[in-house]
Amino acid sequence: MSQCSRLLEAMRQGEVITPLRAFQITGSLACHSRIAELRASGHEIVKEMRCENGKRFGAYRLVGQLDLLE
Repeated sequence: MSQCSRLLEAMRQGEVITPLRAFQITGSLACHSRIAELRASGHEIVKEMRCENGKRFGAYRLVGQLDLLE
């Protein structure tokens, strides 16, 4: 299974993907590149900037996952 496939499957299950979570799933530090590839293949993914312990990072989710519950 490819890195993109693993990330997409996690997002389809409702996970929010952070760089740390992407590393845990794929073993890759190139989270933003995999997200860009998923977007290029037609998946609508939004990014929310977060800040924890003075560090800023993006958190990505698949559009429609939480929206369907509201």
